Amino acid sequence: MKILKNNKGYSLIEIIAGLPLVALVFVIFGIGTVHFVTNFQEVKLYSQLQQDLFEAIEVMRHGYMCEGVTDNEGLIGIATAKKVTISASGNSIKVMPLTLNTVEEEHYWVRYIVNDDMQLETKGSYGINRYQNKMLFPATPIKYIGREPQFTIKNPMQIWNVTETDAQGNPLMLNIKLIGQVRFREKTRDQTNEDDIRKNTKTITYETSVFLGNSHASLKIEEEEEE
Repeated sequence: MKILKNNKGYSLIEIIAGLPLVALVFVIFGIGTVHFVTNFQEVKLYSQLQQDLFEAIEVMRHGYMCEGVTDNEGLIGIATAKKVTISASGNSIKVMPLTLNTVEEEHYWVRYIVNDDMQLETKGSYGINRYQNKMLFPATPIKYIGREPQFTIKNPMQIWNVTETDAQGNPLMLNIKLIGQVRFREKTRDQTNEDDIRKNTKTITYETSVFLGNSHASLKIEEEEEE
């Protein structure tokens, strides 16, 4: 029988001496894990911000689909508008499509508005059917970071602007600009406003122009109406 010799274990002193190194490894691993999770969550929220802004602009261009209201109806969007009305405050726009007769006209419209939480909503009328206060931005239920909504529109009064007109002064091109912000965490007491924006938020701007191809299209600015 072969006997193993010179087997050496670890003494208690050696084990105790190695504990600080093991603890340091776990601390570094823990910090790295927290940093990774934090970065992953921020990237995920920033990606949502981009996606939600893009989808909000596309809905304004082509129309909002609401089950039970827009079924078998042509969607009302800026790209096919007969008339576009911007409120005097600048934070909402009303879109009216081509209709078969003037009686129908007042019953077919969609309004896009920035609410008090700096988020984008829509409401609309399709004949006898209506929908109210449907959220366009963000796509998820509202969440607050401290006292502020996590997702906000930063230019609520400057979203819609006419960039081109024809010889008669009728608008041909409407510019849509959305500046969206996502907040990751609250501002700390020792942070300046500049540090807060730089470290705790991300902002992105989406901008596009919509051609008002309808020959009867018109745009005016007036006091906001409540339907």
